[in-house]
Amino acid sequence: MLVTLPRVNITEDIYRFANLKKLPSFAEEKGLTMDEIAEVIAFDRDDVTKELMEGPFKRKPFFGNKFGPVTRFSNGEWPVFYAAICRTTAGEEIAYHQGREAAGDSAAPRAVHYSIVRCRFSGEIVDLRPKKDDWPNLVSDDYIICNGLGEEAHNGGLGGFFSPSARHAGGVTVPVFIATTLSDPVIEATASLTFDTGNTVVEFEELL
Repeated sequence: MLVTLPRVNITEDIYRFANLKKLPSFAEEKGLTMDEIAEVIAFDRDDVTKELMEGPFKRKPFFGNKFGPVTRFSNGEWPVFYAAICRTTAGEEIAYHQGREAAGDSAAPRAVHYSIVRCRFSGEIVDLRPKKDDWPNLVSDDYIICNGLGEEAHNGGLGGFFSPSARHAGGVTVPVFIATTLSDPVIEATASLTFDTGNTVVEFEELL
């Protein structure tokens, strides 16, 4: 499907809400506040940033040595670093998925903490936005077509997509398939997501 679409070299700053798995459990165990979590990240920012950037590209034993669960552009057999052109889009995407996971969960009111990472993408992309009307599954909850596109991109050595956001009208997501296309990561802020009365509430703490 991608052979009919042009590949273009792009350099663009992108944003990702990244969850360092050990940090939320550490924060809960120690009873840390949002401000204190921000201080932990700021103190150990280089190591935290490295882990957040490399995590999506590592195989995970708890997923049967796959890169992760089934997501929009992967069935877990190849890595995807999910990001967006702007922080708002990245936030809307993660808030939707966090809310869906929290629905019906008695522990849902517990906050989930994310680092907001800005980094530089430089590589080849295929822009899927012009195909949104022709390929409605680009923004549906049926991932079969998108998984096929992701596999084709991975096998073809494509850096990433510009794809319409399913959760933020007019927003652009950037699923990245090659780690070496990413550079200059900076943790700009932390975000606390809490599921409350059917909605996901997002609170930010900027890092200096």
